[in-house]
Amino acid sequence: MASHVFVVDASFKRTQVKVSPGKYLREVLEDACRTWKLDPEKYTLKTQASKPVDLSQPFRLSGLSAGAKLQLTQASRSPGVVSVALQLPESEGGGRLSDKFPSSTSLWLILRKYEDAVAGDQTKKLNLTQRGVPTGGDGQGRLVYEQPCLNVLGRTLETFTDLQKTLAQLGLNGGTAMMRLTFKATETPLEVALQDISGYFTSVEKPASDDALPSTVAANTGETAESIPDAPPLGQAPAEDSAHPMSDISMADALPSEPTGEAATLPPEPAAETIVPESSTAAQPTSPTTINGISVYRPPSSDTPAAALQPDDPTVFEPTIDHAKAHQAALNRESKNKRLLSDKELAEQEEARQQRLSAISSVTVRVRYPDQSQIETTITSSDTAATLYAKVMDTLAAAPEPFELRYIGTRAHETLPNSSDKRLVRDFGFRGKVLVTLVWSPEASANARKGPSLKEEYRRHATDLKVELASQQASGVEAHQSAMKKPEAKGGESSGQGGGWKDKEAKMKKLLGFGKK
Repeated sequence: MASHVFVVDASFKRTQVKVSPGKYLREVLEDACRTWKLDPEKYTLKTQASKPVDLSQPFRLSGLSAGAKLQLTQASRSPGVVSVALQLPESEGGGRLSDKFPSSTSLWLILRKYEDAVAGDQTKKLNLTQRGVPTGGDGQGRLVYEQPCLNVLGRTLETFTDLQKTLAQLGLNGGTAMMRLTFKATETPLEVALQDISGYFTSVEKPASDDALPSTVAANTGETAESIPDAPPLGQAPAEDSAHPMSDISMADALPSEPTGEAATLPPEPAAETIVPESSTAAQPTSPTTINGISVYRPPSSDTPAAALQPDDPTVFEPTIDHAKAHQAALNRESKNKRLLSDKELAEQEEARQQRLSAISSVTVRVRYPDQSQIETTITSSDTAATLYAKVMDTLAAAPEPFELRYIGTRAHETLPNSSDKRLVRDFGFRGKVLVTLVWSPEASANARKGPSLKEEYRRHATDLKVELASQQASGVEAHQSAMKKPEAKGGESSGQGGGWKDKEAKMKKLLGFGKK
């Protein structure tokens, strides 16, 4: 579930940043700096108690609460020192290598240092970034590139773009970090991979001795990601008009003079990270295919909700005169004594509610499953809770495992009883569109909890759930801006007050404390 935090800069300007439980605090820093057009490499976050925030932690493990206020402060100009332990796979003998690196060091450079035995306490050179494997199971066939993959703090980094990231860009500015190395065979021929890598990485100066560390790559020189041209995708050669300095290197120059096994040498070090911003305009909702009158949606591909990826306009948080009037009216209501309603008045309210509900003929119910897949179905005013339970049971792959359906009623996450005595509309107040969450009962087996929630026939018809968020946000911003630009009423309209609309606005702002420093 998405929430938000507030980031305050040195001039006491603040911006709201949406967060999800899996969002890393480094991403919160980048979102705040993007709002103010600042370089996130030069800033860090602190709590209101001036305690540094661990940017490598996700929000759920940071100890921060929703709505927390963070201070944006300048970071130290000198990079921090991070102790990095690299867990090798069994194919490289297992074991663990450790050494200390500046926080401005990229992941690819760390692999190269361990590979060349200039980092760690090993004396034997390894083969981590220049691996090729044959396509045939018997050792025959064409050589394809074997991609190194790193798991750092629960994040899997397995592309050339990911490996260009520095330790600081992962939120590691000090302390220790554990990296687990694995390899993944790709379908890209080794010689094509060499050409592709030349579009991502630039050469660095070779160390004079084993004791000397290689010079810092382009990503560590303070250049912003916007100054780096977009790299071509894997398997596609770089365009001629954006040729990389290494694109003129021949295959013979790229290969080592004494290759190790079937490996080929890749270009030495990575360049700065190429950031490809996500489109701010969401795609139009797709028309899902229905099966048995039910629309099925796949689980989201990202841990971050789509709404949290939409950039916010900071001006929408500026209060308008309508906000001030509503606030004053709420204070006036709360300051008055309230009389308890009589039995007759309560009965009249209930009768009016039942009349409104009786006018409802159908309701759209969306059911969210434990694996985040969703279905959408339509119920009528005569359907009961047992009817909805039967529909959901028919879609479950683990049927008849016990489960509960929960919804937001008079309180959050009420359990819907599996009963045919009460109707969903009349007794539970379902109307419009209702979200229901499926939760496994304690008696459900472990296989039901781990496996896919939906049957195979429903998963085959599933589509991606895409919502037009940009247009919704634009309409909200337009409404706010129109309220900010609302013309003043003429003095004659409030002549009885003697001051006109402008005087009332000034008094209202003074009463609420707006404009005070």
